[in-house]
Amino acid sequence: MRSIKTDKYSAAFVAAAFSICALPFSNTSLAQDLALSEQQYLQDFPVVLSASRLSQPLDEAPNAMTVIDREMIRASGFRTIPDLFRLVPGMYVSYNSGNEPFVAYHGTTDNLSRRMQVLVDGRSVFMPPIGSVFWESLPVHIDDIERIEVVRGPAAASHGSNSTQGVLNIITREPGVSPGFRASVTEGTGGISDAAISIDKAGETLDYRIRAGYRSDYGYDSHHLVENNALTYVENNDSHYTKLLNLRSNYRPNAIDSFDIQIGLTEGKLSTGKTGEANAPHDKISNEHFQQITWLHDLEGGDELKLMFYHIYQHELNYIPPISPYTALNDSYTNTRDDLELQHTLQTSASNRLVWGGSMRYDTTKAPARFSQEQTVYQTTVFAHDEWRITPQWLLNTGAMQESSGLGHKHLSPRAALIYKIADKQSIRAGISQAYRNPSVYEERGYYYFDDPAIKSVYPNGLYKASGGLRSERMLSREVAYLGEFPEHGFSVDARFYHDELSDIIYETEDVTTGVEDPKDFVNAFDAEQNGFELTTKHYWGNRNQLTFNYSYMVLSSKNNLSYTSQYSESMPRNMISALYSKKFADDIALSLGYYQQDAMLPIDRGVNDRQSFTTRWDARIAKEFKPSNGSAGGEFALVVQGLFNEHYIDYLKENRFNQRIFMTATLRY
Repeated sequence: MRSIKTDKYSAAFVAAAFSICALPFSNTSLAQDLALSEQQYLQDFPVVLSASRLSQPLDEAPNAMTVIDREMIRASGFRTIPDLFRLVPGMYVSYNSGNEPFVAYHGTTDNLSRRMQVLVDGRSVFMPPIGSVFWESLPVHIDDIERIEVVRGPAAASHGSNSTQGVLNIITREPGVSPGFRASVTEGTGGISDAAISIDKAGETLDYRIRAGYRSDYGYDSHHLVENNALTYVENNDSHYTKLLNLRSNYRPNAIDSFDIQIGLTEGKLSTGKTGEANAPHDKISNEHFQQITWLHDLEGGDELKLMFYHIYQHELNYIPPISPYTALNDSYTNTRDDLELQHTLQTSASNRLVWGGSMRYDTTKAPARFSQEQTVYQTTVFAHDEWRITPQWLLNTGAMQESSGLGHKHLSPRAALIYKIADKQSIRAGISQAYRNPSVYEERGYYYFDDPAIKSVYPNGLYKASGGLRSERMLSREVAYLGEFPEHGFSVDARFYHDELSDIIYETEDVTTGVEDPKDFVNAFDAEQNGFELTTKHYWGNRNQLTFNYSYMVLSSKNNLSYTSQYSESMPRNMISALYSKKFADDIALSLGYYQQDAMLPIDRGVNDRQSFTTRWDARIAKEFKPSNGSAGGEFALVVQGLFNEHYIDYLKENRFNQRIFMTATLRY
């Protein structure tokens, strides 16, 4: 990636730069603001739910975690949910195209993110047929997110397969929290055009929120590219348009029962394809809807019973028009998921808590071009987690999940973490866990085949043909971490050292250049190790200045003698930095700056032409809020610049050049 003069900033220099930004805006009420900040910001570590399924403060969770709260979401200026994960140490965010974002953590980075579990209010949105998250069709509006809890590292003991590298748990706002009407419009460069309206109502027994909106842009800009000493014009065909409608309601018939009901749908048009290829330029039409109901029943002694059911339907209409010498092709698919989960939380003694439960999931996939027949998978899990407060200073978290994949894989994924409370707001954690990632349906049974003469002449047996019989990937992870909070200094720190051993990593076989190509297959290709350090610090100057600083250092290695493992060591940036500074002025004006830096890298599934060089990016947001004296209405104007210095870096593919984006959002509330 090409860089600007800021390329050589070190982590310390960047942190200092953000700190200096705050100084000109300081005022004489700093001491008073500091007192407020101790109450408003630094009372306790955030309470999290995702690590062990138990509600616990961050310094007592068995995993490393990052919480992206509502204020950070707003200050970042991001329009899309995947971009928010740039605020997580060690997290890599990129785009296979302008309408195909993906998120990965640590090594084996590719555009499918097959080792990340993604939840929305407990609903898994990691879907077949190929095992990935379709971010653009996700029925969630970014303004409805209350917080995101990110489990950094294996969490199969709590959330099963596909969480060997972490869990992204998106938690939306409770209905009725901000009653009233809200409307927003966003317009900007690159075809950015968004709009949304919502109605939020609170009642004695029923609260609800209805949201409707759309989001669109042109994707990556067209540009000239020098390749093999020749100048090529790249015209990216990756625009998108997505419409969204969802409802969340909460019904409380009595004092001990509540029913959370969610319904959502999206409809989108995504441009794809290239001139001269079998995948000719065209639009894919995507549709997705879901229904979810969660029953919470309070039991005696503070115990709780939770029963959740959800249904997901996805359909992508992907008819590829004919272009000589290829005929028209059909690469459409339909996915469905039905999931039932029971969870029981109980206080077994004054010093012990336990949560246990299980789930049943039924997935179906119809994809004629990718499978020889309809695929069905029935998956079951049983889990239990225990929190034992041995003494006021010592805490032991243990847990495990027994999982049957429905494809012949059965595994027990255990985890244990011992926490020592050095002081009231300081702790040390030592943890070990073992996690498995089961092969996806496509990796076990995929048969990617088109009955087209031109394609069959090169790929007579298909593009992909899975042999099956794969072993599950296995990860053994060890970590030592320190968490400390110092309200008197306006400072908190979260530091973690980790060592991960990965076995039987599943990857596709390599291309063999012959006149007639054999189809690619999936094999247990290689083993690997990951070692690293992650750091998050938060700084507060009164209740008007805040800086979050993230740094990660990782070393990846593999001993297998395969060509793509030779680049495994550089498949993630060795050093990554992200920082977000926000400042509140008088007259309800807010300013925020974001900084994102990563070392050079080469994604494991890309050729050397897609190598990404050292990259920096600055974002800025300035907003003015309007609060009429009568309190009947309000609003905000916000200006966001992404790529403040127009850094022109390359995103994952050499065709994806990120140019500066400028957009303004107007919001009305009453």
